[in-house]
Amino acid sequence: MTDARTHGRTDAPAHQRTGAPIGLVLGLAVAFAAPLAAQQLAGAPPAPTPVVAIRNATIVPVVGPRIPNGTIVLRGGRIEAVGASVSVPADAQVIDGTGLFVYPGLIDSGTRLGLTEIGSVPGGEDTQELGNFNPHDDVLSAINPTSEIIPTVRVNGITTVLTSARGGVIAGQAALVDLAGWTAQEMAVLPRAGMVITFPRVRTGRRGGGGEGGAQGAEAQAEEVSRQTRALRDYLAGAKAYSDIKARLAGGAPGTQETNLPMEAMVPVIRGESPVILDVETAEQIRGALAIVDSFHLKVIFRGARFAWQIADTIAARRIPVIVGPTVAAPDDRDAYDAIYAYPGVLARAGVKIAFQTDNAADSRNLAYNAGISTAYGLDPEEALRAITINAAQIWGVADRYGSLEVGKVANVIVTNGDVLDARTDIRYVFIRGQLQNRDDRNTRLYNQFHARPR
Repeated sequence: MTDARTHGRTDAPAHQRTGAPIGLVLGLAVAFAAPLAAQQLAGAPPAPTPVVAIRNATIVPVVGPRIPNGTIVLRGGRIEAVGASVSVPADAQVIDGTGLFVYPGLIDSGTRLGLTEIGSVPGGEDTQELGNFNPHDDVLSAINPTSEIIPTVRVNGITTVLTSARGGVIAGQAALVDLAGWTAQEMAVLPRAGMVITFPRVRTGRRGGGGEGGAQGAEAQAEEVSRQTRALRDYLAGAKAYSDIKARLAGGAPGTQETNLPMEAMVPVIRGESPVILDVETAEQIRGALAIVDSFHLKVIFRGARFAWQIADTIAARRIPVIVGPTVAAPDDRDAYDAIYAYPGVLARAGVKIAFQTDNAADSRNLAYNAGISTAYGLDPEEALRAITINAAQIWGVADRYGSLEVGKVANVIVTNGDVLDARTDIRYVFIRGQLQNRDDRNTRLYNQFHARPR
């Protein structure tokens, strides 16, 4: 991997990042959006999604071989046709893809996008509730669809993200959303994609940081972890009892049950209908989590799991997917300097299905680079691409609609001038549900503002 990929910056102005003719891109966006704007102003129903044909491009379906000089047609928010001999519809707006590549939109499997704006301003943060057990918290209700961060992420080819709150032991429901829409409900792909649980663990110092109180501090931490683990088991046991009573009453058994909102939220989890997104890190945590998973027969997805490579065969044998990353982070003092970059490849080679997360809001724009840097440390490039497209869609149960370029799927499509994993590659066009997205993000506006300042 080149230095440009591993150390590429993404904070350049949008039109410098893409190298695209900004007038052409914005012109197309305005042309596509103008009929919709006019009808909205007139109070008429919204105009239908334009028909778009991208031709003479290299199509990268992800689930099949690349198609050189191919054509893809987007109609009604879906992919209508894709292939080497596809005819361009007479009513289509055509983009010449000569020298360009067409990929499915990228999927970030762990962010706080829409929940945070300015970290130093308390009013701009909505990522955590008080208390250790908040399964009834629905993150979709907290997402801000007008966040200034969303366009800066979208312009880098990320079209869908899983966003969730953090904090406590059970943080609530995560949501899978597309990065376009007037409201959070419009953005939603899966309003309740999974229950976020952070498995208790002992905190340790970072490289060069030292410990936290020596042996006495470690003992206190271990005791706290044990207490929290017991509390988690007890909570799950209570949820199972609630679910069992609910099932008996639904089956006609006499009696009444008082509705408990937190327990109601746990019912699909206990019944294995909704996955648990388990935030773990160490092998010890993972083993402890597996014991609880077995006790309650939970459907689980591990997230983070930076030491999962130590028991990769066990995870693979149990067919548990792992959301890896972020990989653009400092090495840990408990492992080799390159472990954080290499562990996605170790897991993938062991047979674990992986997807990538950025675990951030603003850094979600760097999703492709998180996957790209791992290819320099042993992850197969094709598997890296799958990890930010079809693998993620399969893990979240939406592979019938997302993650690849196939007829009938949602038209989340990006057009680039090269390998999407390479930091030198420019994103030329981004379509979400068939709509061309405006490239005028905050970075562009600030660049233009200060570039025009008096000299």
